[in-house]
Amino acid sequence: MVFKSEFYGGSRLLSPLTDVIGLPIDQVNFLFCQLVALGFAVPFRNYFSVEKVGAKTRHVIETCVGVFLTVFCFGYQVSHLLMQSLISYAFMAYGGRRWSHSLVLVFSMLYLSVCHIYRQIYDYGGYTLDITGPLMIQTQKLTSLAFSLHDGRYKKEDDLTADQKSQSIKKLPNLLEYLSFMFYFHGILVGPLTFYNDYIDFIDGTCMTKFGGTSSSGKKPADNLNRVVIRKLLMAAACCAGMMILPGLFFPPEKLNTPYFYRMSFVAKLFFLLGVISFARFKYYFAWLLGDAVNNNAGFGFTGYNDQGDPKWDLTDNVDIKGVELSTSLKQNINSWNKTTNVWLRTVIYERAPMYNTVAVFCISAFWHGFYPGYYIAFTSGAAMTIVARQVRRNVRPLFQTSDFMKNLYDAITFTAVRFVNSYIILPFVILEFYATISMYSSLYFHWHVLTVLGFQFFTFFPLAKSSSSGRGGSRNSSQANPGSNSAGNNSSANLNQSNTANATPPDTEGPAKAASGQDVNTGNDLKGSKQE
Repeated sequence: MVFKSEFYGGSRLLSPLTDVIGLPIDQVNFLFCQLVALGFAVPFRNYFSVEKVGAKTRHVIETCVGVFLTVFCFGYQVSHLLMQSLISYAFMAYGGRRWSHSLVLVFSMLYLSVCHIYRQIYDYGGYTLDITGPLMIQTQKLTSLAFSLHDGRYKKEDDLTADQKSQSIKKLPNLLEYLSFMFYFHGILVGPLTFYNDYIDFIDGTCMTKFGGTSSSGKKPADNLNRVVIRKLLMAAACCAGMMILPGLFFPPEKLNTPYFYRMSFVAKLFFLLGVISFARFKYYFAWLLGDAVNNNAGFGFTGYNDQGDPKWDLTDNVDIKGVELSTSLKQNINSWNKTTNVWLRTVIYERAPMYNTVAVFCISAFWHGFYPGYYIAFTSGAAMTIVARQVRRNVRPLFQTSDFMKNLYDAITFTAVRFVNSYIILPFVILEFYATISMYSSLYFHWHVLTVLGFQFFTFFPLAKSSSSGRGGSRNSSQANPGSNSAGNNSSANLNQSNTANATPPDTEGPAKAASGQDVNTGNDLKGSKQE
C-alpha cells in the first residue's frame, strides 16, 4: 500500500535543492534528468555514432541511460513501464494474426487506465510528476508499433495507405531493439511519440542519408543543428521564466473557484480566465521545447531540407506556438497543439475503426487522458464548439470577403473569439472536478454553450452558405479517408505532422469533432508529466 505522502517514488538525492530553487522534488528531478539527457546527447551523437560503435551498441546505450533516468525520476514506478511493455511484446509475438494488435491496444489502454485511477486515489488533483506521463507516451508507442507490425506481417500492400506502407514492419524487433525504442533516453520523460521505423532510421544512420546526404545548396543535416538546439533551449528558458513569474503577478490560478473570482463582473471573469489559461500553456511549451531540443541534440529529428536547402529538424516538434497564440480559427488553434498525439489518434484509431470512428476517437482519447470529470466536459464541449465554429466559418466568412477591410475585420473578430473560446473550453482541464466546473460555468452563464446550441440550430436549419459548399466538405472527407497521400519514401512521422499538423490547446478538444466532420482527427495529449496531464 502506498500512502499519499509517499506517492512520489523518485530519488531524494536532490532534496536540498528544493528550498533553494523553490520547486518540489519531482520537478527538480525532472529538470535534472532532462539536463543530463541534454548533456549526454552531445557525446552520444559525436562519439557513439553508428559509424563508430554500430547500431547494437547504440541500442544498449539508449536503453541503459533511459532506464537510469526513469529510475532516478520515478523509482519503483519504472516497473509499470516494464510490465506494460513486456506483456505487450508477448502479445505481438504470440497473439496471432487476428488478435495481436487488438490485444496490445486493449491491454495497454487498460493498464494506463488503472494507473490513472491509482494516481487519482493517492494524489487526487495533484500535480506530482509520476509514471503516468511516460506511460501515456509508451502507450502510443506500443499501439503504433503493434499496428505497424500487423500491417507489415498480415496485410496486403494494396490495402495500406502510403503512410501505413512506410511505417509497416515485416519482422518483430528483437528485445534489445524493442526496449531501446521504449526507453531511449532523449524521449523517455516527455516524448513525443515517434514511429518505430523513424527511430530505427535514426539509430542506424539512415535518416541522415535517405534525403540525399546534402541539400541542393550543399548543406549537410548537422550544419545548423547547434543553432537549432540553442534556439529551442532559449525559447524553453523563456517559457520556464514565464510560467514561474507571470501567473503569480497577474493571473494567479489558485483564485479560480474562490469568492475572489465569483465577485468579479462577467467581463472581468472572462479576461481573468483568459490570462490564467494563457499562462498555463507555458509549462507545456517549456516541457515540449526542452524535450524537442534534447532529441535534436542527440541527432534525432532530421526530416530533410526546406525549399531554401536548409536542414529541417522538426520530427519531434510537438507544438506550433505561433499557431496556438495567433490562430484565427478554432481548428487551427487546436491543430497546433500536441501534434504527435493527433497523428497517433488518426493513424491508430480513426483510420482503422470499422465503424463509429468518432466515438472510438473520443473514447480512446478520454481514457488516455484519465478519469477526472473535467476532461470529459472539455472533450464534449470542445467537440460541439468545433463543429459550430466550422458552420460559422462556412456560412459567415463569405460575407466578409468583399474587401480587404472586411477580410481583416473578420480575422480580427475570429482571432478574438478563438482566444476566449479556447480559455472557456480549457477551464475544466484546470479545475478537474465536476461540481467546481459547473459552478464556474454557471457564473459565466454557460454563454459559449448557449451560443453553440443556438448556432448549431440556426446554421443547420437556416444555412447561409449554398449547398455547393458541401463539395468542399466532400473533398476534405476524401482526403481524410486516404491520409496517406504523402510520399512513402519520405519520413512518415514528419509527413503526418505536416499534413495533419495537430491539436492545439492544452487538452484535446477537437478530436471527435474533426472526425465527425471528416477532417483530420485531433485530440491533445496533455503531457501528464508537467502536470503531465
